[in-house]
Amino acid sequence: MTQLTPWEAEVAATARGILEWHGRHRFCANCGAPTKMSDGGWRRDCAACSAHHFPRTDPVVIMLVTHGNSVLLGRNAAWPEGMYSLLAGFMEPGEPIEAAVRREVLEESGVVIGAVDYVASQPWPFPASLMIGCRAEALTREITLDPNELEDALWVTREELSVAMAGLSDKIRPARKGALAQFLLTKWLADCWE
Repeated sequence: MTQLTPWEAEVAATARGILEWHGRHRFCANCGAPTKMSDGGWRRDCAACSAHHFPRTDPVVIMLVTHGNSVLLGRNAAWPEGMYSLLAGFMEPGEPIEAAVRREVLEESGVVIGAVDYVASQPWPFPASLMIGCRAEALTREITLDPNELEDALWVTREELSVAMAGLSDKIRPARKGALAQFLLTKWLADCWE
């Protein structure tokens, strides 16, 4: 993914999402009978009950949480050693984007969030998500980790993040190239939100 252009990444995300969907939805959610691919792969049909099934995309919020000159980064235990990124999580049914941002940050880190703004989105094919990138202002700084969600979380200054993004930090490896997290962090470092 890191070597693809934005257009190529979008095509790859679409292809992977559709293939994952076909692999996981071979049977009708309505009656349990086998379904067949139709409409060029963009639909599955059930011959038993005539139900039509369409691909799903799972919305995920990813947030650049700041407090003054610092940004909140988290680390998942499954990631490469030293890699930190922005906090993220799946939205719940009926949940507004802003509420999902506040809930996820509170659940994972214990940090309370105030204002939330949408910035950008990115399809993420692991397996079929839409990353909804937001920036948010922290009202508190004390971190209380949920060990089921994060291995570590910390506040990082602009100066420390600049060193990490340049690949010169002994402690922090930046988010993956091409990921929305890196895009949001780069915009924050440049203070460029247009």
